[in-house]
Amino acid sequence: MIALTVIGLVIAGLLLHYDLIPRSVHKPLAFLHMSFGLAILALMVVRLFIRRRTGAPELPEEIGRPFRIAAHTTQILFYALLLAMPVFGILFVEAHGRTVPFFGLFTLPAFVGKNHGVQEVFAFLHFWGGIAVILLLIAHVGGAVRHELRGERMIRRMLPGRRST
Repeated sequence: MIALTVIGLVIAGLLLHYDLIPRSVHKPLAFLHMSFGLAILALMVVRLFIRRRTGAPELPEEIGRPFRIAAHTTQILFYALLLAMPVFGILFVEAHGRTVPFFGLFTLPAFVGKNHGVQEVFAFLHFWGGIAVILLLIAHVGGAVRHELRGERMIRRMLPGRRST
C-alpha cells in the first residue's frame, strides 16, 4: 500500500512541478499530495519501528552476496528517502509562506517562516529526491523481475502477507 501511494505521490508531484494539469486541479492535487505525503511519513516511522523490532525477512539462500548487498542498500535508500521527502516537502511549502494540511483535519505548525532561499533549497531537495525515488523504484522492480524470471519467487515474497521464501 505504501508503494502504490508513493507512486501516486511521484506522479502527482511531477504533474504539479511541470504544470501539466489544468489550474482548477492544481490546488486540490497539491492538497492531496501534501496530505498523503504526511501519511507516508507517519506510516514510514511506524514501519521503521516495526522493522527495527522484528527485523527484515531473510532472503532466499540462492540469492548471492552482491544481490544481498544491493537489496540491503536499496532498502536503506528507500527508508531514508521516504522519511526525508515529506520533511523536504513540508519545509519547502512553509518557506513558500503556505501551510501544510492533513486531509482538512489539521494543519501542521510552521517550522520555518517565509524565506525564498530556504524555499529554493527544499524545492530542489524535494524534486531531486522524487527523481531518486523513481530511479530506485525502477531498479527495485527490475531486480524483482530478474529474480522472478530465475525462479527465485521474489515478487510473491514481497506481496502483503507473503513472507515465506
